[in-house]
Amino acid sequence: MPTVIVYWSPGRSAQQKADVIREMTDALVNSGGARRDDVVIIFQEIAAGNSGRAGVISAPPPGLLASPSADGANSETVSTHTDPPDTTFRTHSREVED
Repeated sequence: MPTVIVYWSPGRSAQQKADVIREMTDALVNSGGARRDDVVIIFQEIAAGNSGRAGVISAPPPGLLASPSADGANSETVSTHTDPPDTTFRTHSREVED
């Protein structure tokens, strides 16, 4: 049963997800020889600040990064990568013999 897990940022509409499911299923059936009923597509939405790229957190939520206080006390800061974690596709498939 081919299983595809799509990791991407939140914000896609139900129609966009339906289109991706249809197109990925078609590709696995037409090019991969899978049975349509066996194809599973899973969306995993990765919220801002819950991933990183190039060793740094990507697009953290507002307020996550602390700044120096008015009294000059040290506070922790985190370097960020400016590219948002757009769409990353990772596929996991497992062949099962009947």
